[in-house]
Amino acid sequence: MIFPFENDSKIASLDWLGEGLAELSFERLGEQGLNVISRQDRLAALDKVGLPASARISHATMVKVAVEADADEIVFGRFISDGKLVTLEAQVLHTSPPGLSPIHVESGSVQDLISSDSRLSLQLLCALEQRDCSRPAANAEQAGASEALLPTMAALESFVRGILATDDDQRLGALRESARLEPSWDRPPFELGQIYFAKRDCESALTWFSRVPPNRPDGPEASFDNGVCHLLRNDATRAVAAFAGLIDRAKSADPGDRLPDLSEVRNNLGVAYLRLAKWSDAAAEFERATVLDNEEPDYWVNLGITKLAAKQPAAAITPLEKARNLDPADSGIGPLVAATLQLLGRDVEAAAIPLGSAADSAAGHIPSPVPQDPAALARLARISMRFDRSLLIPAGDASPAETTRKSEVVPDRKDNGSGR
Repeated sequence: MIFPFENDSKIASLDWLGEGLAELSFERLGEQGLNVISRQDRLAALDKVGLPASARISHATMVKVAVEADADEIVFGRFISDGKLVTLEAQVLHTSPPGLSPIHVESGSVQDLISSDSRLSLQLLCALEQRDCSRPAANAEQAGASEALLPTMAALESFVRGILATDDDQRLGALRESARLEPSWDRPPFELGQIYFAKRDCESALTWFSRVPPNRPDGPEASFDNGVCHLLRNDATRAVAAFAGLIDRAKSADPGDRLPDLSEVRNNLGVAYLRLAKWSDAAAEFERATVLDNEEPDYWVNLGITKLAAKQPAAAITPLEKARNLDPADSGIGPLVAATLQLLGRDVEAAAIPLGSAADSAAGHIPSPVPQDPAALARLARISMRFDRSLLIPAGDASPAETTRKSEVVPDRKDNGSGR
């Protein structure tokens, strides 16, 4: 987890630079294959412990926030500038076993800040990996190779002002300006894509996500969100390409390109195959998703829907009952179970299935009948909407049990922008 660098200068107009240095470090360390906690997850962890984003906090509190976000190391620092020269200082705090690195320092002109930060990030990389930080020639070559991907100071400032803005128009304006100033930098397009994706404006989101290369730190999430947008636009063929591409990277022989096998990716690929009436392919993906996350009821629901669409009601009962046991309060599962039992002639059992929650009954809500048409059934399949970046660790470093968690999913209905 990287905290914003403290501004120990007397120049208030440089306050934005603290977040900017954190973002540069996030990008640079992410390029080197480290799993770096995102700014959004850091803010969420701060909120959980009751601290504002602007708080200056102690080392002990940093550890508390890092533990909340399941981070093992903390990067923090400060900068001092007179408007012409700038000195950057940073340290790494290890949480287990506890340990604090020496202070790493880089200095230079304000105009040369990007290069200074590049050199500092290489020192931090050595400290995070607890190896010699003598910066050999190979490190210098590595820094030069990736520096072309980093922004100018003007683009960085616009970017930071965009992500810090609370007004949507200001955010969009500043991020678009950053993208204009540095067209080759993919961080502004990713953030713009995220804003439009949250609004379910997929046409705009897809335009911006297309500017994020798959091999960049934000690439996997951009590819995932691309696939979700294609599903929301009912373009199953393009959705298959997006999610299959992520799964192919789980099989890559290149450790730098390899991704873990993620249940939400498998689930969404299954939804895409289901839309294309490829029942066996869809079932295989949902079964793999349930292996990766056995406690997510929506994967079991989708497996049951696939069996129903394939005219195999007997095979649908077990996964649907599993889903109902995992989440008895889900009012969408009961009607599926009851309809399946009726198809099998088990009317007495079907009549005993609650067709909604107590709240639904009290409000007079009557569940919609379960469609028999395979295409209509496919539209009931639940899409995983959220990509969990915290799981972007090298494949093989964690067992499926260690990566089990609840995904944020939403049934593909007309109001599918609401989420669960």
